[in-house]
Amino acid sequence: MSIHILNSKHGVPAAKLISEEAKCRLERRKQRRHELLILTCYVDLSLVQRYINDLLKVVRVTNVYLAFNYAEIYKKGPVFTSKQLSTISENLQNKGVDFQWQSLASSNLVHGKGYALIQRSADASVLDGMVLTTSANFTGPGFNGGNIEIGYLSTRKKDINSFENRYNYLWNHLGRDIGEAVFKQERYLFKFALLSSGIFLHKWMGSLSQQVGIKYELTTDAKKRGTIAPELAALGFEAGNTFTRRILKLDALPKKEVPKSFINRYTIETYWGRWCPQEAWLTLSKSFEGADEFIQMFQAATEENVLQKVISEALIVQYELIDKGLIKPVGENHIAKWASRIAELRSNTRKLERYFMGYEAHHMPYTIEQKNEVEELFENLEEVIGLSQARNTAKKKILAAIENADPTLVALTKDEKQAVKSMRN
Repeated sequence: MSIHILNSKHGVPAAKLISEEAKCRLERRKQRRHELLILTCYVDLSLVQRYINDLLKVVRVTNVYLAFNYAEIYKKGPVFTSKQLSTISENLQNKGVDFQWQSLASSNLVHGKGYALIQRSADASVLDGMVLTTSANFTGPGFNGGNIEIGYLSTRKKDINSFENRYNYLWNHLGRDIGEAVFKQERYLFKFALLSSGIFLHKWMGSLSQQVGIKYELTTDAKKRGTIAPELAALGFEAGNTFTRRILKLDALPKKEVPKSFINRYTIETYWGRWCPQEAWLTLSKSFEGADEFIQMFQAATEENVLQKVISEALIVQYELIDKGLIKPVGENHIAKWASRIAELRSNTRKLERYFMGYEAHHMPYTIEQKNEVEELFENLEEVIGLSQARNTAKKKILAAIENADPTLVALTKDEKQAVKSMRN
């Protein structure tokens, strides 16, 4: 029995502590049956299989039970979460491990965290094992030692049995199926679940060419000649909120616009972005294969030898324009900073993908504890729906979900999925 700091630098991570205790303490650990009980608030499902694979190198794990807070389902949506859990179950089954899970729901956050590794005797009673009660969630930062957590580790059978009894109580009394409509009694949980069942689309403003142009401020004399002086227009300057010179040859880049019909039918404007059923966006975004070609062409147009040539020419033009009084003086590193920004963008493939699509997709920005923010966002969504005259698919689904207190009703039907697929072309 001991209290531990669970951290990679200042102690030992929870994951490592359990493995080390199993290696040192459990006799016949490769022959006997062992069960792992996981109780957590937040969960990283991708960590489940990775950790079990590591633990299997130390001890014969036969059963894994995962209990987590219900709201975690709606980080990525019930459909995606169900598939992910089923995949984990299938993969572990191939290794001889039975994997079961349960989401726990109450009017408040199910916040407890605890882990038990139990060695069973032939009659299923506790033969040996350990229990760790802790502040650490089953996430990368919490369980693998990124955060500074604290935990109490006990190997007493009394404590192991006590933890198992409490675990079973929560499993049986707070457990909810992912598809169950538990929300009629829990109105706030419904609001959180509905918002989390979608994603928020943010449209990128302006063109890529404007983003990668060299910006200057015009002098008063230049502005007097009209919207933009002819000498500047001839050198690739574009007028906007700022005056930008385009010097990279990017006109041949492939373009992929999110169809306007998709935006009109499957999204609803909110102050955080356009809310969209997650399934609809995932179905549409599978058509964005052209992003690879876009990235490769952008990288070719901005490779180092091209940039060096462009920089030399741009410096000459910059000096001439300042000398003529057409642009205001800039710092000596003005073009060097621009080149550095282009080099960073060239290596940032995720950002380039966003430019290709024209939109960036975000999950709901708030956790279940941020009640005021969630309530405000939900009220905004309801207000927009109430003011809208359109009867698009997203609106119909939200209204049906609200009427039935069932956020799973935002899922797409087979025909709706096919309609989205047809928009890819």
